[in-house]
Amino acid sequence: MLAKFKNMQKDKLEQMLAKQSQLQQRSLQEQQRLQRLQQHIDSMDKNINMQSSLGLQNLSGMKAILANLSHQQTELISQSKNDEHRQQRACLKQMSFTKGIEGIVNNRHISLQRQQQTQENKQLDEMVSQAYIRQKMSD
Repeated sequence: MLAKFKNMQKDKLEQMLAKQSQLQQRSLQEQQRLQRLQQHIDSMDKNINMQSSLGLQNLSGMKAILANLSHQQTELISQSKNDEHRQQRACLKQMSFTKGIEGIVNNRHISLQRQQQTQENKQLDEMVSQAYIRQKMSD
């Protein structure tokens, strides 16, 4: 029964670790998106060859929109990192719980082995005693 529970907890841990991996991937993707956005914003500064005021206004408006997107992306990265850290803590907690159950199962197994060994030793002692008594009676 306890071994089955241990296996269920191991499965749960594996699922949690898979989710943590997905969260790490998501966090990495969000960081890459921010880098690409920053590169695009930086490339806009280098391409300022506009002579018209309308073009400069459009560029300014576009940069403001992209700066807002950059800020939103930074917030998204922060949330993603928080999710990742929260999942990591949950995985560590689950891992500790699973290891504790494994320790209990192992201790019970060792205890059962010792009990069996003690029982076998008692049976052997009993057989030796009976054989000795029989030998003395036959003498």
